[in-house]
Amino acid sequence: MHNVAFSSIILAVAVSACGGGGGGTPPPPAAVFTSLAIAPGNPDLVFRDTLQMSATPRDQNGSPMTGLGVATFERISGTAVSVTTAGRVIADQAGTAQIRASLTSGATTHTATTTATVSSLSTTANVTASGVGSTFSPDTVKIAANGTVTWTFPGPETHNVTFDGTAPAGGNIADRNTGNDARTFANAGRYSYRCTRHAGMNGAVVVRTP
Repeated sequence: MHNVAFSSIILAVAVSACGGGGGGTPPPPAAVFTSLAIAPGNPDLVFRDTLQMSATPRDQNGSPMTGLGVATFERISGTAVSVTTAGRVIADQAGTAQIRASLTSGATTHTATTTATVSSLSTTANVTASGVGSTFSPDTVKIAANGTVTWTFPGPETHNVTFDGTAPAGGNIADRNTGNDARTFANAGRYSYRCTRHAGMNGAVVVRTP
């Protein structure tokens, strides 16, 4: 009899420790639309660049939310870019412009802003072929028509510049591991190139008419 009573006491304590009565862990609070995040933040563009903006609604914990609709975009100051309501940005001229995203869900509206900076097309650019490794840095440059790109080869690695399509005056740059070589691009277009000695070592020169 004493054993039965003792067992009952142990069972009661165990049930109490486990929360007895089916309490369990309460559910987390419902997500609340608290802020809007715009991306990319403060983009740097070159004349005639295009860019797609995005805006992400976030809850009180900073976590992304879905199903709240689509944000709209507008330019609120400056004239450097034009912006569609869907967030497509076109760099129109050198300068800055502020872009705002807005999203309304139910009775709640949140906005976010960013500033785009547009630079004029340069007439020169420099690219370095890695001394150790297999990269062109930067891998893409943008210049005005009749601009010049200079490739530097610091060595000891040997590289070349071989254009995939039409090459500029002077043609491809042969294997070398020292010095530099330049090419002038008279016509607008995209000039993709690679080093034939290293798979995946690619670059591009984007030439635009100002």
